[in-house]
Order: sequence, then C-alpha cells, then structure tokens
Amino acid sequence: MSLNNIDVLLDVLGNETRRKILQLLADEPRYFIQLSRDLGVSQQAVLKHLDILERNGFVTSYEEDSSFPAPKRKYFQLNMSCMLAVGITRDAVEFVFQDIPGREANEEIEGKELKSIMRQVDVLEGEEDPIEMLRESDSLLKQINARLKETIEIEIFLLRIRQRLTKLAHEAIRSSFDEELLRHILYSTLGEERQPNVDELSSMLDTREKEISQALKILKQRLSSSKNGLRDRSGLIQ
Repeated sequence: MSLNNIDVLLDVLGNETRRKILQLLADEPRYFIQLSRDLGVSQQAVLKHLDILERNGFVTSYEEDSSFPAPKRKYFQLNMSCMLAVGITRDAVEFVFQDIPGREANEEIEGKELKSIMRQVDVLEGEEDPIEMLRESDSLLKQINARLKETIEIEIFLLRIRQRLTKLAHEAIRSSFDEELLRHILYSTLGEERQPNVDELSSMLDTREKEISQALKILKQRLSSSKNGLRDRSGLIQ
C-alpha cells in the first residue's frame, strides 16, 4: 500500500463510528438498519459511513431476500484483510501496512507448534458438528491469541532496543554532519536492508537527483574509513 493509501486508511479508521461498524461486521454481515440500531446512530449517518467504507474497499455489499413480505435487504460485510502497525518513539516513527493473504497463499511455515495448529485447522474445516467445531475453534483461538501476545511482547522488547540504538545513531549523525542534506540521507538509510537509489532518495527528500548524487559521494568518502583507518563494511551508504 502506498503512502497515500495509508493516509486514506488512517483517515477512515480515525472515525469512531466507522471503527465500530467494522467491529460489528467482523461478527456477521448486517444491513444498515441493524447497524443504526446497534450503534444508536441515525440511519442517514450510518449510510454515509458505509458509503465511505465501501468506496475505499473496506466493506462490500450484497442483497438477500427478507424473511418478511418486503423488498430484498442490502447487507454489508468486511472486504479487507490487512494489518496496520504504527510505532512512535522519541527517535523513530514507523507506519507498516501488511496484506493478510488468504488460504490460497503458498506459505512455508516454520516451527512444530505452528504446523500443528495449521493441521488442526485443516481437519476442523471438515467437521460437520457445529458444536464440536465451536469447542475446537475456541481452544485453537486461545492458543493463537497466547502466541500473538508472546510475539507482541518480543516485538516491544526489540523496539525498545531499537530506540536506544536509533538515539545513539542520530546523535552521531548530528554531531558528525553539519550539512542538512547529508543528515537527511543518513536518517533515510539508517538500518534499511535495501538502500534507496538516487531516484528514490530524490523523491523522498524532494531534492534534485544531481544534489543527491553529490551528497552520496561526500558521504561515501567520509564513511570510507574508521578512526583506525579500517574500511567501513557496514553498508550504510552503498
């Protein structure tokens, strides 16, 4: 998802009523009169929120016959599987958007516990007794939620360590480079597995490619050796 789409995502989710609509639709599809009643919000307001959600791909709609002698009802259901993570610390701001692939995705799973859970889910999909399916689903969901909690705790620990390292690196950048453009390039490339090229840096920093190229040459020269005269092998600037 591009930065512009993340802006849309945050704008849509920034509204409390729209978040509540998504939470209700996560349980089951609903028609707008149900949503209006459950939320205590006017039908007109609910329709406006649903229009925004549908136009941006969060929900989709379909029609179904009513159990009463009445026209077909228009139901709404969720239409997006994704994860948005926002991390803000004193020395770093990060927005991560990740699609959650469907079951058709060919994923390599590592770890006996995860493989065991996947096999149990595969078996459960063939279960015909709904009560047994409910019991087993509850048990598996508890395992998954516990694993997710553990993963989040590890992630938070790593983010704390990263914050300390980022602070040290930023202090080093500020004390070593007076030129603003050089600092901005280093901030943009620090810790990145894939280093942005000249064109990408030019777009990111809103600076001409010629200036970016000249700045990169200066950086390579100044980072080419350490205080001991050893060549820099960090790959900070490719």
